[in-house]
Amino acid sequence: MDNKKVLDSFLDFFRKYLTVISFTFVHIMTETGLIQFRGMPLFQRAKMLAPGTKLNNLQDIACFFYIVQGNYEAVESNGKFRITAKEALLKKCGNYIARFFGSEQSNECEAVAVYLYPDLLQELYKNELPEFLKQSDKIIPPSKIVADDMIEKYMSNLFDYFDNPEIVDEELALHKVKELVMLLLRSEQYESVQQFLSELFSPGVLSFQSVIENNLYSGLSLEELAFVCNKSLSSFKREFNRVYKKSPAKYIKNRKLEKAAQLLNSTVEAISNIAYDCGFQDVTTFSATFHEKYGVAPSKYRATA
Repeated sequence: MDNKKVLDSFLDFFRKYLTVISFTFVHIMTETGLIQFRGMPLFQRAKMLAPGTKLNNLQDIACFFYIVQGNYEAVESNGKFRITAKEALLKKCGNYIARFFGSEQSNECEAVAVYLYPDLLQELYKNELPEFLKQSDKIIPPSKIVADDMIEKYMSNLFDYFDNPEIVDEELALHKVKELVMLLLRSEQYESVQQFLSELFSPGVLSFQSVIENNLYSGLSLEELAFVCNKSLSSFKREFNRVYKKSPAKYIKNRKLEKAAQLLNSTVEAISNIAYDCGFQDVTTFSATFHEKYGVAPSKYRATA
């Protein structure tokens, strides 16, 4: 493989997308490490104060997001995905909401991101094009990865490089990207990884209605939901009214309450958990809203069901 062509192509790609790259971690970081490729981000490690929320826009870029400690939640067009320590999320970015949570032991969340660029992967596999680089018209949701021993060793090795970034030259950086792809394809989740990597090179987009249905219970504000739909708030409201013939606030609230009532009838789940699962931020708000619709508190509704 011609390394100079690989590097030049990758640099051109970075320049093309420099204006849309927004570091996932920026405003709530307490500690960070960055491994760059010709001055551009490739691997990033960060500790963040939790809880925290950030709107991210990383178009045409994918990310392998590994949690060292704490919990992480991504809300995007395919819905809500949550991972905890020693788990990772492989996702195509676009517009999404990132939420960080601490653990019982700490109010910090620590994570590592490996940024995956289609042009880079295509150049890396230029002379040995695998199946997953062939375009697919399927829309594949993010893939949750439970780290095995090999992936944990890979991450441990990256930590050493974060402590000594000067030893990571261009050849080693490219090798580490390719190594991660190979480890993922050999993991227990290889089928979903292979599907995801194939979809990474596809322009597939979910319909407006699919994005709404995937996120009814994600606890997003209208502004956040509009962002995930890649629309301004005003255009989002117009499209919502056109599709559903109702205002988004009323429609979503009603759907959340209907799901809550169904769960109260059919499960013994704690009311606080039901409130969270249906997208309410706290039990007090949930109880008041539920009483407004059904005329009784959630606990009484369950008792008389």
